[in-house]
Amino acid sequence: MKENDKLLYKTLKTILNEKLSVEETLSLREEGFCVKSPTRKTAVMIALYKKAAAGDLSAIKELRSIVSEKTDEKSSDCKAVIIVDDIRD
Repeated sequence: MKENDKLLYKTLKTILNEKLSVEETLSLREEGFCVKSPTRKTAVMIALYKKAAAGDLSAIKELRSIVSEKTDEKSSDCKAVIIVDDIRD
């Protein structure tokens, strides 16, 4: 990694691990998300989830890639395919 990339990575990691303010935590709770000790990373993931739930294809792909990163350690060469039929008449 280049020196600038390392600095960016370290800075972003520090920012994302910061605790949310009381107001931000209350805002998440009002929206129905009950999280213990939420961080900025939690808020980013919730925002990404809300975009995906609204149908944003890039957000859906990003969530799938994040989830698959966590499960890649146990996965084999084949991947499951989920077909969602949500077309309304």
